[in-house]
Amino acid sequence: MAHRRCLHSALLHGTALISLKKSPPLSIVNALTPKPNPVITTSNLEPSWFTPWSYVRHFSSRKSDDSENEAEMEDSSDVEEESDEMASDMVRDYSPGEKEAEAAAIGYKVVGPLQRSDRVFKDYEPVFAVVQIGSHQFKVSNGDSIFTERLKFCEVNDKLILNKVLLLGSPTQTIIGRPILPDAAVHAVVEEHALDAKVIIFKKKRRKNYRRTKGHRQELTKLRITYIQGIEKPEIKTDGKPLKAADKKPEKIAAIA
Repeated sequence: MAHRRCLHSALLHGTALISLKKSPPLSIVNALTPKPNPVITTSNLEPSWFTPWSYVRHFSSRKSDDSENEAEMEDSSDVEEESDEMASDMVRDYSPGEKEAEAAAIGYKVVGPLQRSDRVFKDYEPVFAVVQIGSHQFKVSNGDSIFTERLKFCEVNDKLILNKVLLLGSPTQTIIGRPILPDAAVHAVVEEHALDAKVIIFKKKRRKNYRRTKGHRQELTKLRITYIQGIEKPEIKTDGKPLKAADKKPEKIAAIA
């Protein structure tokens, strides 16, 4: 009985919708005749001008799937942001003033390319300096080579002046800056731009089915120190004869009678 009432109400709604289009109404007698398996479809009750709006929604069976999808979206957004920043840095055109200001903030100044007539490499001098390049500090002497993070606005065989000198030292004196020595400088030459060894970054969240593996190779710049300016160099006295250690004479032990 309840099924017949539902069927009757559905037919009334259907006839009301069909009457809007002035179509002939269905006979209630034929509709109420018993059938073995009555099936009601919305397509029969809806007019031709009504197009149903279908929306498919997928439900996940596990919470880990949702967390994994969110983590993938976050990782993809981070990678896109980093790529956009790198692309903007590569595409951006710097003016000469902006290049000098950014290089000075890092701690160096580009003098120019190395010429064939330049004699920048000199003999070893017993003097050392502590210089700051970016956020790293290096203790260098004449003739040393160091690896720093990739320096912009300089190419191979360019001459640089490292102007952030924190300390100068020699066998006779030591000069400490507060925090930088204004009259001191370290001259260097760019030898090459290289890549460091690969570092593997592995991320995991337990019980979340989350694992990510990435590789990274840091860009480096190799510098050769040529001259340290701002401190007196002591003279090295070199004789033709090599220094010898003092000979020790064996001590005579008096025999006890």
